Amino acid sequence: MKAFRLAALIAVPATLVLSACAGGSSGIIGGGGGVPGQQANVRFVNGEPGTPTTSYDIYFQSNGSAAPSTPLISGLIYAEASDFKPLPTVAGSVIVHTAGSSSPASGAPALTSCPVPQFANNTNYSIVIATANGTLNCIVFNDANYTAANQFRFHDASPNATAAITTPTIAYGTATAPGATGETFAVLSTATLGIPAVGNGGATTYPVVMPTVLGSTNSVSFAIGPNSGATSSASNTLDASALMLPGSQNQPNTGNNNFTLPAGGSYAGASIYAIDCGSGTLPPGSHCVTGNYTLIGVFDSH
Repeated sequence: MKAFRLAALIAVPATLVLSACAGGSSGIIGGGGGVPGQQANVRFVNGEPGTPTTSYDIYFQSNGSAAPSTPLISGLIYAEASDFKPLPTVAGSVIVHTAGSSSPASGAPALTSCPVPQFANNTNYSIVIATANGTLNCIVFNDANYTAANQFRFHDASPNATAAITTPTIAYGTATAPGATGETFAVLSTATLGIPAVGNGGATTYPVVMPTVLGSTNSVSFAIGPNSGATSSASNTLDASALMLPGSQNQPNTGNNNFTLPAGGSYAGASIYAIDCGSGTLPPGSHCVTGNYTLIGVFDSH
């Protein structure tokens, strides 16, 4: 499996407040079953460019339970990341329908149905809906908890980027924003393309995304590029001003390249996702490059 390097091109003062996983509600939702008092926390990202109007209703059905009638996530638009939602520690399927269409309980066919093994207790997952392995799929990551202030997590959820970067590594590095294509950045780590859940041969584990410390938090820009040692040349960048709130494309730091946590919420860090791009409309600050991939970022409540 190909990997990427990820880099954070850096520099804004702001201390990230660590928080416990609050999830999207006060109780476990979706699917039913599981062990009382145990839950996983799952985020969904729409990484399928489709058309500018493509959006999804996402359902979760635990094995052996009735087909669901109420979406776990409604109307998730392209390049948007939901907040984390509490789900039972069971095996089941992620079911994707066109937003506003009939539910699985009605017998309406799904755009895709991704079997996922039993979620682990007190564990976070990112599931990116995107075309992989030749079909609309669920690209799955295991998100490790933040361990300190000023951290971020990087996810390679772009089959296009994997194919386009011939030495496939995503590099996080530090530099001064605004980041520019071709800029040299210091490589902080590498990231592997997440495992597609449809037709994956029954994978039971997924790439663990470890948090990375930003260092300086002024003039932050994130970048990806080929694996080339301690430094790399950025093939795409995302400035901190484009980080979004979960469940929306609201960018609270627009015009501010500081890695600053938005007021009025409990946030622990930020997740960055490499996703495919095409005809779908990107949020401000994200841009498509040769090879058709882009970066988006979202503040985390976990």
